[in-house]
Order: sequence, then C-alpha cells, then structure tokens
Amino acid sequence: MAKPTASTPLLSGGPNGNPLPSVSAYGGTLRGSESTIQDSDQLEVHNQPYKVSVGLIFFMAFCERMAFYSVLKNMMLFCVSKLNFTDFNASIAVWIFSGTAYMFSPLIGGLVADSACGRYNTILGSGFIFFIGKIILFYSSGDFKVWFGHDSESMKQALFITSLVVIAIGSGGMFANIGPFGAHQVAHKGPRTVQTFYHWLYWIMNLGSITASTVVVYIQTNEIEDGFWHSYLLSISMLFSALVAFICGQRAFRHQEPSESVLKKVISECYNRCKRKHVQVEEGSSEITLHQDVASVLNIMPIYGFLALYWMSNLQSSTSLFLQSVRLNIGKVPPALLTTVNPVMVVLFIPLMDLVVYPKLIRAGKNPTLIQRIGFGLFLAALALLYAGGLEIFRKRNDYFKQYIDQDAYNASNISVFHQVPIFALLGLSEVSTSVSGFELAYSQTSDNMQGLVTGLFLTTIGLGSFYSTIWTAIVRDKTDWYPEKPDQTGHLEYYLFLISGITFVSFVIYVLVNWIRRIYRRRQHFTQNDGPRDGS
Repeated sequence: MAKPTASTPLLSGGPNGNPLPSVSAYGGTLRGSESTIQDSDQLEVHNQPYKVSVGLIFFMAFCERMAFYSVLKNMMLFCVSKLNFTDFNASIAVWIFSGTAYMFSPLIGGLVADSACGRYNTILGSGFIFFIGKIILFYSSGDFKVWFGHDSESMKQALFITSLVVIAIGSGGMFANIGPFGAHQVAHKGPRTVQTFYHWLYWIMNLGSITASTVVVYIQTNEIEDGFWHSYLLSISMLFSALVAFICGQRAFRHQEPSESVLKKVISECYNRCKRKHVQVEEGSSEITLHQDVASVLNIMPIYGFLALYWMSNLQSSTSLFLQSVRLNIGKVPPALLTTVNPVMVVLFIPLMDLVVYPKLIRAGKNPTLIQRIGFGLFLAALALLYAGGLEIFRKRNDYFKQYIDQDAYNASNISVFHQVPIFALLGLSEVSTSVSGFELAYSQTSDNMQGLVTGLFLTTIGLGSFYSTIWTAIVRDKTDWYPEKPDQTGHLEYYLFLISGITFVSFVIYVLVNWIRRIYRRRQHFTQNDGPRDGS
C-alpha cells in the first residue's frame, strides 16, 4: 500500500493542517493514523483507455439526469394544468416523488450492486426500469380522446402515479452506482484524479438538468401543441441511446465483482458494537477491515443528518419558489426556466473551483476541508431563503395584473421574475460547496465493497430533505395561512420561507458547534494515542 502523495484532510484537520486519525481515503483502509489508497500496480487495469469508459459513464449520467429532470422540473405545471391537481397536492406529489427517488431506491440499488449484481449490471437494469417508467409517463400525457374515443382524468392520474413509482425505482438505482462505478475506472490514476472525476461528473449531471430546464421546458410551456407529450418522447429517446451505448461499451469498463452481503456484515458488526463484543483479530484480516469500514460509516452519519436539512432548503426551488415565480412578471420567460440559474451556477463554478480556487488554496495551505465546504453550503441556503421571504413581502406590496401561463390565470405582481435570480444563484453556489463534497465524502471514506451503500445513504439525505419539506408544509398548512392554495395576495408564504431559512440557519450553527467538539475530541484522542502531538503540531 502506498501513501497518498497529494492529499488533504477530508473530514477535519489537526494543528497546522495535519490530518487526524480514523479517516479512510478513496476506497483505502485504515492503518493506524494514516489513510491509504491502492497503488496502480495493485489494481487490475484493462488495456482499454479509461477515457472511453469515463466518457460512456458521463453520457449515461447526462441522459439519466435529463430524463429525470424532464419529469421533475415542470411537474407542478403538469399536475395543475393537465391533471387538475391543486397547487398544494401538486407540491406534495413533487416532494413524494423526489423523496422516493432519492431515499429508498438508491439504498436498494447500492445494496444490490455491492452484494449481488455488481455496479454495471445494476446501472443497466435500473436504466431499463427507468425506461419503462418513462414510457408509462409518455402515455399519461397523451390525448385519450384521439386514442380511445373518450377522455379519462382518473386513468391519466393512475398512469401518472404509476410512472412516478417506476421512474423513482430506476433512477435511484442508477444514481447510487454511477459515481462509484466511474470512480473505479480512474482509481489507478490516484486520489486527485478521483476528486476531479467527481467534480466533472456533477458538472455533467447539472448539464443534463440545464438541458431539461431549457430545451424540454421550452417544448412543454411555449404553446407547442402536446408539449409534454413531445418532451417526454425526447427524453425517452436520449435515455434509450445511453442504454444502447452502455451495452456496446461493456468491454471498455473495469468491472468489480460484488462481495457477500454487505448489509448482513454491517448489521452484525453494529450488533457486536452495541453488545461490546470485541473479538481479537489479526492485523490485515477481513474482520478488522470490517471494523474500520463500519467505524468510518458511523463517523460520517452525523454529517448526513445535517445534509438532509440542507436539502429541505434546496428543494424549495421546485415548489414554493416556483409558486412565487408564476406570480411575478415573467414576460416571455417560461417560469420553470428560472430554476436553470441553479444548475448554471454549478456548471460555472465547478471548473473554477476545481481548476483555479482549490489548487490555489492548496498551494497556500488553506484548502477547506469537506466539513467546512458542507457548512458553507448550509449557510448559503439559509441566506437564499431569507432573501426569498423578503422578495415575497415586496411582491405583495406592488400592483397586480392577470398573467396567463399554459392557459391558467395568475394574479401576478409587476415585479420582474429576475428578482429571483439571486435566490437561485445562492442555492447554486451552496450546491457546489455541499453536494459535490457529499458525493466525495461517500466515496472517499469507505472501502470498495461499501461505496454503493454509502452513496445510497448520501442520496437518502436528499429524500429525507424532501419528506421534511412535506411534513413542514402539511403542518404549516393545517395550523396557519402561511401556505395558501393560491398565494396571490392572501396568506403569508413569506413566513413559511422565513421558517425554512431559520431552521437551516439553526442547523448551520449546531453543525459548526458539533464539528468543533468532534475536532477537539479527535485531537485529544490523537494526542493520547501518540503520547504527544504529531510532527509540526
């Protein structure tokens, strides 16, 4: 095993930037106080250039995200205008769909890949499930009068709900494994290449989101006949082409065999920990490796708890902020197009951070840890919703006019919708800082046979954030007038936005305090184990 040659502390740094113990890096295992990674001569590498396999993975990730966001970005509008949902019920549908797609199926997909099918087969199988769900959704958006001679709103709603369930299962299984599978293709190039891969994977995913928010949303909302029908057909075609390319390029990938049941081993280890059953094992044995793997997972679980609260704020862009968008003066701009500012900021800032900012910070000895980046993202999300609440107050104090969107009338303010740009810009910046770090944390802190599971756990935080939003909205709607059916001039949507902002800010403060305490504890533990400070401390 070789030591990393150019690594930085991932979770927290000791004095003068020295890394603290109990941190594994890039699929490596713990040895004392140092993290290790596998050297290139210890990996079985195919002769095919890794750039081919990475390119195929990027194409799959682009098409998967485009297909997913072609459903999510304008789901509110589709539910209200085509299926006659109320604004509140449409919001609940969005949150339940995104919650299921990120909370349950990624965990299942990660476990299946780690323990049974391998990552390639899991990605491919989940992709075909996703494809079937998109076809069902395609039919739910069609003209039933032309096809069957009569319209049936209940049938459309049933097909729509069924499609959401199938899509959520397929998308979650793909999303949990694309990252670890791609990182495995470049693991022999070293930790810096793995980090760069994750930056650009997230970049390409957001490019897929932008495509859905521009091309697909334009088709859906720009008065094109059967716009949703045509947009879903486009995303189906893209997803099918990615699946075909993935099959044709099978020999270009470095494959990894699944291990025995990861979940069974983890549950057994956690049970032994709870019962304080310490078994003496030899250094380098599979038992001690499992102990270290479980310890590393338990070490990052508190961080994931705070990430769930972050996503509760971030996901407002698809619901409450959308309701605010359609009640501002949109001019010629499709309302859902404004949410493109968020992924655009991600696309702009990832190259800047990966190629310019982080290298300069590393050279200056001030590279922020993953913990610090996640905390910074929490703060930005709270600030974004604070601004959104202020904008809502400003909106209701101005004159109104009738605004028509997809034949639906809204009492809109004369305030330009571009006043929302700072909101989505702040949310985009927070995502660069928080979400990319969360992906890297999931990969870098666990061994190969647990990366799918832990990535699924990270994606679960997005689902938890979505369900938190659902719960808070239901409570607020039942007890107050903060989230009205039609937040035109009635109700107090600004109070709801301030509430979510306040919860996020309190979470940020607690996050800082918890990690400060953890850092002190780790430092003392490290000094005790080594009878004094490390070199340079």
